[in-house]
Amino acid sequence: MSSSVMPGSAPRPDGTTRTILGSRGLLLAVLFVMLGNGIMNPLLGIRAELEGFSTTATGTILAFYYVGFLAGAWMTRRLVMGVGHIRVYAALASLASTSTLIYILNASPAVWSLARLINGFAMSGLFIVGESWLNEAATNRTRGRMLAIYMVVLMGGLAAGQMLIILGDPSGIALFIAASILVSIAVIPITLSTSSAPTLVLPGKLPVAQVWHAAPLGIFAAFSQGVGVAALLTLGAVFGARSGMSVERIALFTSAAVIGSVVLQPAIGELSDRLGRRRLILGTGFVCAGACLAMVHANPLGWLAMTTSFLIGGLALSMYPLALSHINDRVPPGSAVGVSTVLSLAGGIGAVIGPIAGAQVMDAVGPTGLYWFVGVVFLVTAMFSLFRIFTREGVPADRRRPFALIPARAGTVIVQMARRMRQPGERAARDRPDGNRRPSGGKE
Repeated sequence: MSSSVMPGSAPRPDGTTRTILGSRGLLLAVLFVMLGNGIMNPLLGIRAELEGFSTTATGTILAFYYVGFLAGAWMTRRLVMGVGHIRVYAALASLASTSTLIYILNASPAVWSLARLINGFAMSGLFIVGESWLNEAATNRTRGRMLAIYMVVLMGGLAAGQMLIILGDPSGIALFIAASILVSIAVIPITLSTSSAPTLVLPGKLPVAQVWHAAPLGIFAAFSQGVGVAALLTLGAVFGARSGMSVERIALFTSAAVIGSVVLQPAIGELSDRLGRRRLILGTGFVCAGACLAMVHANPLGWLAMTTSFLIGGLALSMYPLALSHINDRVPPGSAVGVSTVLSLAGGIGAVIGPIAGAQVMDAVGPTGLYWFVGVVFLVTAMFSLFRIFTREGVPADRRRPFALIPARAGTVIVQMARRMRQPGERAARDRPDGNRRPSGGKE
């Protein structure tokens, strides 16, 4: 009698498990990056209040992160082509770590804006290199689980990082140093990796006119999501501080919005597969606007505000994958990378505008101005979706491509991963049944 497992020995992991275990170093690096980055989101808002910055100045400072993020997405590919993935990752991790210490050198809007710009540039590059590695490690069999795990690590790390501010005093320097240490640690698993460098996914020419002609609602929804979500993530802590919240409550309040996206996005995606993207953009926009109105009238120190933050975050952060899915339903197959690049650009431009415009509304009407602003943004998105429903025929259910869970700041690599996961026959001949790739002679 034969057996594939010797008596007394542990069963060997299957191909899927081996692939995921082989990527644990990368996922650990992503976790440390997000923990460090997560600390900075509420910390800068609280510290700006302590330093006496105006809300407009704070919003402008925080918006520079997204300026750097756009610049990093454009330049990282050129850096990688010149010196390689590992060197670029190490350099950008060092840059991101350094940028968190610049804040404590000089508490002025100009210096903080520069630090924020550098941090956004470095973080964008870290995402591109890390996601490229993840894409290279995945196979058709493992791609779905890898993407799901990446989402949990990414958003979970961000939420956990925001909670870490309760461990220190925002008026001191310890939290800035802690963020720097966490990002510095992230470089270790990548630089010690024994896997080969990944293949870089290049976007090619940006088909802006083509995407706009195919689905203007998708670009508009991505832009408005960038405006609203960037305002929420950057100014949420300012709203909390000006509403009398303690540091611990601010940490819970801002983390609730991120957790909401992890919990609600799968259900929203399932509904969009059944009912259509435009209807879900319409419903998500209206409900999010209604939740923002409820937040305006809620007691910020009560649990209703916490629950509403969870709902607003879950709905707002789901708008980007809805926009992406809507466009992918209307463009030819194989357009994933170009489409995601256009949407990243639209969302990035919106993200630069959001904190600045939201801060000005807060200066004009008080802390609740943040939710008046975000509510109007998503109400306009819903109204535009309603207009498109009445003026253009929808995509039949049998032509819809399944919804993919994509973070709002996802790079083109992760979008390509999600699309390949949804095409079961694609490149199947190159994947062995045990989950390992067949040799391809260096060609894709």
